[in-house]
Amino acid sequence: MQKNISYGLSNESIKSIASAETTISGLKDANKENTATINHNKVQEQYVPFIVHSAQFPRTKSGNVAKAVTQCMYDDLVNHCGMSKSSAKILKENSIKFCEFFDVPTQATPELIKGILSENDLDTQTKIVAKVSGKKEVTLAEKIAKMVYGKEVTKKVDGVEQTIFVPTDLTMDEINQIEEHMADIKRVRIATDEANRAKLAETTTDNKETNDVLDALTA
Repeated sequence: MQKNISYGLSNESIKSIASAETTISGLKDANKENTATINHNKVQEQYVPFIVHSAQFPRTKSGNVAKAVTQCMYDDLVNHCGMSKSSAKILKENSIKFCEFFDVPTQATPELIKGILSENDLDTQTKIVAKVSGKKEVTLAEKIAKMVYGKEVTKKVDGVEQTIFVPTDLTMDEINQIEEHMADIKRVRIATDEANRAKLAETTTDNKETNDVLDALTA
């Protein structure tokens, strides 16, 4: 079946999304710098152009775009931008939800989308998904707490909806060991941070003294 060109991404958008995907795929190590680069490429170089593209299409009753448009979108993302099917699905679905949630006009520009993202502090895919789906973003602290202690769930008890706490399989002895170990590691972290601050202060002082001497010699 020949693709309807009017449904396709522009060459500029394909280049932006594909380049970002190459960058993201090449960053294997988990560190602060890589995470920042991944988030920038995912949001600014993929979501922005794809939201602009998605905004021009009318919605079906279910809030989606027409089947032909969907097929063309996936073809572009997977076959021309190098995205996996799962990544393409996340980008496509949440871009359309974004358009619905923020009532994005059909003639939206990249600047408009960037403004919406900035005003709502949406600088990661996780934040975008949480915002447009209406789900609260789960913090790292909450995730760890649920892994160790358990979580609250809502279920019907005797026909009445109630919130109950479901504990993990860990025993209290095991939980106490985890807490003690984390307290030990926290003390090491605090001591390390203090030592690094002291070393930085010492280096700053040495550099200032050196600069003062050089300034005096060249005066």
